[in-house]
Amino acid sequence: MDLGAFRNQLRLKKVSSAYLFTGSQDLLKAEALEELRQAVAGDRGTVRTFIAGETSAGAILEAQRNLSLLDPVAVIVIRNAAKLKGECEELAAELPSLPSGPPLVFWDESVDKRGGLFAAIARAGGEVEFEAPKRDKLAGWIQERAVKIGGHRIDRAVAEELAELVGDDLLALQSTLERLSIVVGREQPIGSQQVAEHVVSSRLHAFYELQRALAEKNALGAVALLRQVIDEGGEIPVIVGALVAEVRRLLIAREAPSGVDLSQRLASIGVPPFRVDGIKKNAQRFSTVRLRRAIEELADIDIGAKTGRGEPVAAIEQWLLSVCTEAPAGRHARRA
Repeated sequence: MDLGAFRNQLRLKKVSSAYLFTGSQDLLKAEALEELRQAVAGDRGTVRTFIAGETSAGAILEAQRNLSLLDPVAVIVIRNAAKLKGECEELAAELPSLPSGPPLVFWDESVDKRGGLFAAIARAGGEVEFEAPKRDKLAGWIQERAVKIGGHRIDRAVAEELAELVGDDLLALQSTLERLSIVVGREQPIGSQQVAEHVVSSRLHAFYELQRALAEKNALGAVALLRQVIDEGGEIPVIVGALVAEVRRLLIAREAPSGVDLSQRLASIGVPPFRVDGIKKNAQRFSTVRLRRAIEELADIDIGAKTGRGEPVAAIEQWLLSVCTEAPAGRHARRA
């Protein structure tokens, strides 16, 4: 069941005795939990939280059955639900006979649903999956949330840029928008300048700029940005991954046949529309052969870093200088 179906059930006053909240988006889970609390008890009930591994099945069941008039509980949440072990069997046995009362919400990113408690909840239609909006809808979510937070207008291109820099973690995006709201003031527009100045952590921004320097064949700039990322604690596997991702984008654009919808191809690997023209232009700076070899070289650097062979930072520096100083693609073509 997705979030929309869950909300429809609440509107119809259909509340299950147990739910399984899975997926990566804790912000959406928290909002759904509040909606469930409101549906069960309005403003009168509270949420009682247990942490799996630090509680017992008996304590959870007692909280569900013994309702306090002084502190009424509307919903019971069990976080880190995947860590439930022997408690699962006891809870699964009691699930069919739970009295009317606060529903149980088992909360985790993923759980084993091959049997027992979680499989029973899923079969009963109580699993709600919380995933980020797809890339083509994420900018719209940002625009809507900016209005909700402070009445801010944010152009779609700026929202797409924000998604590219911060990622699709909705909690991180909301925190970013809240900080921006304080900076610009209520009902003021949020533009690209505010995003550049106030949103991105220096490390994230350096990663983004490193990719752009590579794509533009700015060798000295790319090396300087690499050193900045390293100084700020950037890890070699993450750096290599960021460089591989950019080279793959360039390779897809370089190899795309004439007339093919490049926007669709790049969107399938998470590239927002506002970056397509730039990638297409920069791809022409490289030969296909060099881009393919660049990915193989990065794989070798990654293996060397993980096995303790060589000096990975120096290897990446040399790689950047080699790739960025390759002769223009057209010159390679003429020699061939």
